[in-house]
Amino acid sequence: MSDETSTTPSTTPDNGHSSDGTPSGAAGWSDRVLGLVCLAIAAWYTAEARTFDGTAFATGPVGPKTMPTGVGVLFGLLALYLILKPDGPPRWPTRQASWQIGLVVISSYIYGRVMEPIGFIAASAVMMAVIGLLFRAPPKKLVPLSVLFPTLLAFVFNNWLELRLPAGWWGGF
Repeated sequence: MSDETSTTPSTTPDNGHSSDGTPSGAAGWSDRVLGLVCLAIAAWYTAEARTFDGTAFATGPVGPKTMPTGVGVLFGLLALYLILKPDGPPRWPTRQASWQIGLVVISSYIYGRVMEPIGFIAASAVMMAVIGLLFRAPPKKLVPLSVLFPTLLAFVFNNWLELRLPAGWWGGF
């Protein structure tokens, strides 16, 4: 007998992919399920978009159906891609990253609720500071930029684009 070990490559490595890089077995099932759900939503959304009637903004050759129909078709194509080319098994975030994601979601909800009463600039400055601190941004840069960026953004929207952002209690621009 010989002490040789087999040198033929395994058809299924540890990462859940076959030797050609495609997912093996049930490794891509989560992508396929998500793809099917997204495809159903895209079909419904596109069908609903086709029922839109003209509005005050419907002047011109394109009409109100074009943009939502395009979004629905693009969403459907991306869903088909998920179904036909799934990734391997998902890697879930660490516990710390899960907490950070949860806090960003909660702070985003609060941001939307307080933007009208306190204004865009104040709400956005606090939101930027909270997210920056969650992801360990240096405070010396974070604080001034958290105030400067929403202020410049509000100035551009209010004065150049003439789109009024919520001013809140302090008045804004």
